[in-house]
Amino acid sequence: MYLHVSICAQIWYNTSMKHQKKLAIAAERSSAYGRSFIRGVAEVAEKHPEWDLVLIDPHSIASKSAETFDGWICRVADMRTAHALMRSGQPVVDCLCPQPITQFASIMTDAEQIGQLAAEHLLRRRFTNFAFCGYRRVAFSDRRRNTFASFLEQKKIRPSIYRPPFRKENCFGRDFLLGDRVDSPPDAADLAQWLLRLPKPVGIFCCDDLRASNVLSICRSLNISVPDDVAILGVDDDPIYCMFSTPRLSSIDPDAFTIGKTAAATMAKMLENGSIAANPPKLIVPPKGIVERASTNTYPHAPPWFAEALAFIQANVSHGISASDVFRHVGFSRTLVERAFRKCISSSVQGRIAESRIEEAKRLLESTSLQIKEIATLSGFSSLEYLSRAFTCATGLSPSAWRAKNA
Repeated sequence: MYLHVSICAQIWYNTSMKHQKKLAIAAERSSAYGRSFIRGVAEVAEKHPEWDLVLIDPHSIASKSAETFDGWICRVADMRTAHALMRSGQPVVDCLCPQPITQFASIMTDAEQIGQLAAEHLLRRRFTNFAFCGYRRVAFSDRRRNTFASFLEQKKIRPSIYRPPFRKENCFGRDFLLGDRVDSPPDAADLAQWLLRLPKPVGIFCCDDLRASNVLSICRSLNISVPDDVAILGVDDDPIYCMFSTPRLSSIDPDAFTIGKTAAATMAKMLENGSIAANPPKLIVPPKGIVERASTNTYPHAPPWFAEALAFIQANVSHGISASDVFRHVGFSRTLVERAFRKCISSSVQGRIAESRIEEAKRLLESTSLQIKEIATLSGFSSLEYLSRAFTCATGLSPSAWRAKNA
């Protein structure tokens, strides 16, 4: 029996080695996005023991002998890199997509959803002034700018768009975009002048967290209050920028982990086919949502105590609070507080508490392995049955089904 098992294992090993594929994974390890992307690739790779993964610095792709690899999963930052990969004749899955390459499969974040999420987030806070800050001639920045502006323009709102003046020092190359920079951007002086000219209060959507961090640091140097005068929203939910900022930055999570998984699954299919398809797949991955922090925690046309009321709800959602607790906390009458909530967020106080409980339940379902009964208690529901009814009504899915889909 033991001999039989040993022989089978040896046959499996020999077969696996015979069909071994050497794959280059080129993604920046310096960012939370890059590391999450790599984890997504690794999860799919667990099911492919024949894959020999080689992690490569994306800056050095063009200098590698691309043909020595059986496939590339990478973030192609420029055409020099793209041409080097095209010459190799090997399958490529591009997850940055500065411009469409017909020979490459592409996995992209849904720019339309990101732009819409950003606009809706700032609209909910009743801003009347909006702005976008990005880079010059950088594809992902341009896509997010266009979708953000388009969504607002459908509502007869024209945002202010920051365009770095066309100068050599304002060039944002791959070293800047794929690096780990926390110092002053090359266009700091131009960016400062733009921020000073903006009508206030204003909600600014930045193309990524690095740009959001740039805007925040310049606002602080100019004594512009964040979020009271300028609210700032980024993309990537990178703790290097979001959590090491004062105030902390709100950000859209693009779901880099799923993008990595999708890229690896796409590569598996391409390798299975044995040749590069005539029309490699072009796939889009939706963002996970907005992670709200202090940089957008403002309602410019609300009374001064309104943000405090919302913060009280968020901090105490697990304690089973009611609207009466909110009235007592802010020290104003039911009528006055309810009127402000209806005006500012189109919801009653109790309605906002219910929304916060659902949001907390979602967070716990996605990020923990707690039993659903425990999650009901921790998110402020009096019973498992109450959670199930409220959650299904709000999302169309039971808590267990939502967890299976999103965890």
